[in-house]
Amino acid sequence: MTGYIEDITFLNEKAIKFGNETLEAILVPVLGSNLLSFKFKQNDIELLRTPKTLEDYREVPILYGMPILFPPNRIEGGQFTYKQITYKFPINEIEKSNHIHGLLYDKPWQVIKREVNGEKIVITTEFLSSDFPFLKRYFPHDFTINMTFSLNDNALDVQLEIINNGQEPFPWGVGYHTIFNFPFVPSSKLMDCRISLPVNKQWELNDRSLPTGKIQATPNTMEIQNGFSIEGRQFDDIFGYDEDLENECVLTDQEAGLQVCYHGDDHFKFWVLFNQKGFVCPEPYTWVTNAPNLDLSAELTGLRELGPGERVRLKTKLSLKQI
Repeated sequence: MTGYIEDITFLNEKAIKFGNETLEAILVPVLGSNLLSFKFKQNDIELLRTPKTLEDYREVPILYGMPILFPPNRIEGGQFTYKQITYKFPINEIEKSNHIHGLLYDKPWQVIKREVNGEKIVITTEFLSSDFPFLKRYFPHDFTINMTFSLNDNALDVQLEIINNGQEPFPWGVGYHTIFNFPFVPSSKLMDCRISLPVNKQWELNDRSLPTGKIQATPNTMEIQNGFSIEGRQFDDIFGYDEDLENECVLTDQEAGLQVCYHGDDHFKFWVLFNQKGFVCPEPYTWVTNAPNLDLSAELTGLRELGPGERVRLKTKLSLKQI
């Protein structure tokens, strides 16, 4: 069976359904270029938390699909200064006086490429900051971000490209707030499911969910690396790694007979783990929460700079394995 791309309506918006013999996904460009459905077709298993209605999505858009975070997680007081430029983001976590989740996850993106080559499907969406002049009050730079989704066999590769179109360098950090249904099927018990993370460090957080700057060894490191149950445990924690580990989060549901591997390239040095009833959110980040405000080296925080005319490409992959 060759791959396919279809134009559909999803949540009353124009969307793209694409798939092959194994997998099917729904991408909604106008809703933050969000992959709002990712399905294992053989057993009709929906892997991502998918909204039933547009109203559900609008209520908490960050809790569905795979929202892009630019910048990721929280900014203390909504602002930081970098090379004499002060960046002021809206305070949207009122109770903690933080900015959270960045500027792009709910903005419309444009489709600039779509092609089927046998079983391989490639779709690219683009965000131009110049189309949204009001963003300059928060992030005073001209930039382009492209997302390329490549579906082939049992895997979805996602490449993110950030381009600095301006005359000044800018600091950047990015992540994904990927929300998996977990367990994958209703008949499974959470206590029998496992998640592993490639981490060995944990960042201490204060009461505003911001890093204090203190980093400690991860409790039960081998358990986290080999797989553990989140039954009865609540996470909203930041982890990192500083050893030669395969940068891959693995989610296993034995009852469903399915394992999902979530791989990040070397740019993604941090993982946030967040969960609530019915879902888990392993979040790969290039910088740690509130990185520009931490009095620590860029090597520790992941803070990076993109010069004028420069571009950077980041890669993640979701692959499925039957067990």
